[in-house]
Formats: sequence, C-alpha cells, structure tokens
Amino acid sequence: MPAAPRHLSTSRRIGAFTLCAALPLLSIPLASAPSSAAPLTPFALMSLAVHDAVKAGWVHEVAKGSAPGRTFSMDNEIGTTEGHQVVVSNGAHAEVIILGQVAYIHGDVQAVKQYFGLSTTDPAKYANKWLSLTSTSSDFANVSDAVTLQSDFQTITIPGTLKEGSTLVLNGQKVVPIEGTIPATTSNIAIKATLYVSKSSPVLPAEFRLTSSSESVTVTWSKWGHAVLLVAPKSTHPITNP
Repeated sequence: MPAAPRHLSTSRRIGAFTLCAALPLLSIPLASAPSSAAPLTPFALMSLAVHDAVKAGWVHEVAKGSAPGRTFSMDNEIGTTEGHQVVVSNGAHAEVIILGQVAYIHGDVQAVKQYFGLSTTDPAKYANKWLSLTSTSSDFANVSDAVTLQSDFQTITIPGTLKEGSTLVLNGQKVVPIEGTIPATTSNIAIKATLYVSKSSPVLPAEFRLTSSSESVTVTWSKWGHAVLLVAPKSTHPITNP
C-alpha cells in the first residue's frame, strides 16, 4: 500500500491519500471468536464483531471522509475472496475488482500514481484502462487491500482503553457503541473512534466513525450475506511489475 496519511492501516478505504495522520490500530486474531457465555468486555465484543464480519460472506460498505482541502467517498461490495471497490478521492477516480487470485484495476493518472501506488515512473501509461494483476505480482497486495472481508476487517479495531456505551438505534438497528481514542503522534492530533456493533447474533459492525476537530470519517455496513455476482472486465492489460 502506498504510504498512507491518516488511514486505518487496514485499508486504503480510509484514504490512502486523503486524510492526514497515521492511524495505528491493533490486529485481532481471527482464528476463533470469544465466548459469549459471559458478558463480554468492550475489547472482546469488538473482537467478536470483527470475527463475525470476516465469516459473514458478503457485505455492502460505504465510506465518506473529509479533512481541510480533502474529501473521499467509497462504495464497495466485499466478499470472502471477491470484491468490487469504487473510489473518488481528491479528484482521483479508481475502481477495483478482485476475483480470487486476480485483481482488475482502473483509474485515472492520479489514481495510478497515488491510490494504487503502482511501482511505475510513467503512470499515464496505465491510466484509464483496465489492468490485471495476479497474486504473484508485487503490486497485488497494494491494489487488493480492503477489497475482501479479511483484509477489510482484520484491523478495524481501536487500541487502548475502550468504553461500551448504552444501546441505541442506528439506521433502524439496535447497536452498542464501543468508544476509544486513537492516540496523538508527533505529527498528528488524537482522534475519537467509535465502532457500533449489532446486539443480535452474529455480532456485526454497523458503523465506524472517526472524528477530530478537523477530520471526519464514517464507514457503514449493510446487506450482510447478500452475495453479488462479479465478472471480469472484457478487455484487460496484464501487468506484473510496472
């Protein structure tokens, strides 16, 4: 992934070149879910939501963010081994389709250079056409990050001390907020983080919010388990190491 300004080091989803601070988050092991026999701590509840999200099969994801002079939006269909991502970020337009071990990408010059981070000195050569990369390409991880469930959710977590809020209704669904703060760094101010998770089983993320005095990011998830039929573009240009 290209060096990210404030982004959920999880994914380009939260702006690989949009917002403005490194956002260190914790990874949660996904091999097993916490037991729900006893009341869960906020961290365990967050862990369970991430675990159940990765196992859910499919989800529709929408993300929006803004900072001084910067905006982005994303609309994604995310599956276990497949996904479709559409991004508009600071004037750049990008699209990604993942089908198993093959990634298909399309973007303008700015997207090729900044969003995809392809290792090329001539981004115009790869702009405005569908490109294909296999998993053996050194750029595959860059362009496929956050377009499948595990890569999208494995680090959607909040570090440090967490607080579980009272149950509320969000978009017609009962959810519990899990609140924390992403600590400040030498170059960035602290940012408040809230993950809203469902009350019912399976426990699933409903919304994630990041807010500070100058920044705002909101990610929402819906249509859990609703599979989407994705197909490869009709005409593509294979690349290995641009």
